[in-house]
Formats: sequence, C-alpha cells, structure tokens
Amino acid sequence: MRVTVATLAKAQGLRDDFDSLQRLRHGKGITSPGDLCYLSDFVKRRVLGIDDDTDSQLKQGLDNLKKLIEGAPPRERQLLKLSFNIDCAWGDYNWLDRVEDFALMHAWIGSSRNVRHQADLALLQLLMRACPAAEREPAPQSDVEAATDPATVHGHAPTVVGVFVENYVHNSPRFAGSWETARTVDMCGFGHNRMAVTYSNEIGSILRTGGRVRVLMQDPEGQAVLDANRRSSTPKASAEDVRHQHRSAIATFTSIRTAADAPTESLQLRVYDIMPPFTAYFFDVDEETAHAYIWFWSWRQPSAWRPGFLVSQATDTLWYTRFRSQFEAMWTDEETREFRHGGGS
Repeated sequence: MRVTVATLAKAQGLRDDFDSLQRLRHGKGITSPGDLCYLSDFVKRRVLGIDDDTDSQLKQGLDNLKKLIEGAPPRERQLLKLSFNIDCAWGDYNWLDRVEDFALMHAWIGSSRNVRHQADLALLQLLMRACPAAEREPAPQSDVEAATDPATVHGHAPTVVGVFVENYVHNSPRFAGSWETARTVDMCGFGHNRMAVTYSNEIGSILRTGGRVRVLMQDPEGQAVLDANRRSSTPKASAEDVRHQHRSAIATFTSIRTAADAPTESLQLRVYDIMPPFTAYFFDVDEETAHAYIWFWSWRQPSAWRPGFLVSQATDTLWYTRFRSQFEAMWTDEETREFRHGGGS
C-alpha cells in the first residue's frame, strides 16, 4: 500500500492545514480571493502572510500565493498551478477533470492517480517550507547551475563546473531514476525531512518489495541539530522548532514503513549528535552498479546552492570508497544510537 500524503502531513503535525489546502482545490479551484477565508489559521498567517479575512488581506494573500507558486521547483510549480487553477488557467473544469487533462498532456508523470499523489506532495511541500526552521522557498537557478549549461562552457578545458551538477532542490532526472530502480539505499546528512517526503513512494516500494533502507540522521534531542541550524540559510527558529523538524523526519519514515507493511529491520534508523560533513545517498551498495550522490554543506546559503556530484563505484572507485567508508564509520560509531520504531533508542 502506498503511504498517503495525508499520513505524511499528520507526521509533520500539518494534517488540518493540508486538508484545508485540499479543499481549496476541489471543484474549480480558486475562483476569487474570498475562497481563501476557509483556509486554516496556519496557512493564512504562516504561508500567505495575512492576519484577517478583509477583502484587502485576502487579495494580498492570493498575490502571495501566486508568488509562492512561481518560486516553487519546476514540477511542483506545474502541479500547484493545476491544483489551485487561479484565473482559470486550466479552464472552467473541476479538479478530477483537470487531473485527467494533465496526465494526457504530461507523459512524464504517468497515470492520473500519480498526478493526484504528486499534487498532494506539492501541497505538503508548500506547507513544510512555511514551517519554522525550514527554508522558506527554493532559491532561483544559481550561477553554478547556469554555468553547467554546455552552451556556456565554450569548449574550454574541464573544470569543476562540470563536476558539481547535482542540485539538492531541483533534483536531476538521474537522481530520481536512482530512487526508482534501487533495491537498497543508505542516507546520511539530510535535513528538514524534505527528501523523505518527496521520495516517500519510492522508499515504500523498496521496503515493500524486500529491499532495505538505512537512515543515519541527527539526534533531534542533541546539540548538533541546533549547531546545524546556525549554518542554515534561515537560522532564526527556536530550539524546539528545530527539534520538531527532525522528530518529524523520524515520524515520516515510520509512517512509510507502516504503510508498506514491511519488516522492522527493512528500515533501520540511527541517530548521532554530530554536524555531518556532507549529505549522501548511496544506491545499491552491494551491486556492481553502486553509486552515490554527495552534497557538501554551505554556510547560510540556500540548499539549491550546495555543491553536489555523482560518484560511481565502477568509474570513481577511490572516491566512492572514501565516502562509503565515512558513512560506515559514522553508522558503527560507538556514540551512534539505534532508533527503534515505536518510540525510543
């Protein structure tokens, strides 16, 4: 069984807010600013930045929503526009009719069922970006991304421009493809739960079909999560807000495993109280096709600007082995603690 986005929203403490956004898209979507008055208080204040239901505030809230949609990653942006149908951009059609049309026009997304699932994920991501301790919105295309365009290289000698091509917010098709085909995944150094939510369906599929996922994450109750918050691009949240973000990640993984009805050992969680040196996703570590995506951390810069690259065991044996050995050393460190599903370590 696929984990529902409503279940993921509940794990974040956002179920009622998520429901209010879903109701907003039902029918023909947003037909006037007045439709926003039925949203939850969290969505009005934290997401849309309005304080009351006056005509001027609701109009401002709709303008702010449009800006948030435009600032979302490309695929999320398309799905949010589909969901809210502001100014009848998708015609005078009800939600399910818009979904069918979208599936027919965008082969990459698959069935209409997957359109609904991905649209729900986009709504949840919109909420998560408004939570305290989270990055408010993805950064626009960075200079680094633009520099990787072959048209800008002009045949010069190879430089690191051709290496750091993986973006942590606007994930590459090959990164998404690695999730879709993997049998095992090891993860470390990720923050704020975004990846777990984004790839919840793929994680559930791995667990459901006999695969294994190992997650090494910062201890929500430790000091290091607060230190990591200081280097974040949005380091103003309270200590409790920061801890909640990391507790939510544990709740998300637990929800995914429960929905997959997979054995407890198929999803292994361990926590450590350190500042991770990098973020890494290792795919199929016991196979000849083993490879990893690595992102270095940055000081108070958006996640989209973090240098990221791919290393393959077959072609980058030395560097793949070095990053892999670091993961294993952190995983087996005597101060790393196992987190047992159901409430404790």
